[in-house]
Amino acid sequence: MRAPALLLAAVLVSGSAAADEVFLKSGGRLSGRIVSRSATSVEVDVGAGRIAVPASSVLRIEEGRSALQEYEERAGKLAAGDADGWVALGEWADARGLGTQAREAYHRALAASPLDPRANQALGNVLMNGRWVSEDESYRARGYVQYQGEWITPAEHEAILREQAAEDARDRERRESESRVREAEARAAEAEARAREAEAEQASEGIPLWYGWGAGPVSWPVGPIVRPDPPRPAPRPQPVPR
Repeated sequence: MRAPALLLAAVLVSGSAAADEVFLKSGGRLSGRIVSRSATSVEVDVGAGRIAVPASSVLRIEEGRSALQEYEERAGKLAAGDADGWVALGEWADARGLGTQAREAYHRALAASPLDPRANQALGNVLMNGRWVSEDESYRARGYVQYQGEWITPAEHEAILREQAAEDARDRERRESESRVREAEARAAEAEARAREAEAEQASEGIPLWYGWGAGPVSWPVGPIVRPDPPRPAPRPQPVPR
């Protein structure tokens, strides 16, 4: 809705006092020529396009003679070869915000007189080597390059491309660095997880029995245990024979 609003503002500024006026309940107003009306909507031609509004939004309508109607009436009276008349009509339409109709009139003027400077200049054409060409063609002929809708010199274009390449390289380096950091963090997290798993497995194998008796022996014997023989009893004295 923003583009039609701006278009409407241009029509209103041009001062088409005799146009059809559609007053809206919101306080706005459409000025142009009513081309259709029904129980549900009203369509208004404002010169460069048509705008339809719901009938429920319309407060009142004041019909009049629009600039678009006058343009069509004037154009209908001009001969195809009347270059001056078409240029004059184009200027008249321009002054009233009818851009589309103005360009139409200038093109009609060029059809009648291709070298007419007024119509060519009004359409943005440029005189080069005795020939009228479009503005774009004139830039191309002078070696300019179109970049993002603007005409710039080849040197400017190369500088922009170099800067873009450098910026792309910086972005690529930054992404690669961030990727390396993420990989290192992932490896560290994986190593830590493995260490925790190892600790858990070791704890699940059980605790040695001697652990509860104190410190326990420093080392356990690995060979057979040799026990000393018990002492033998002394011989009993024998009786002396008589």
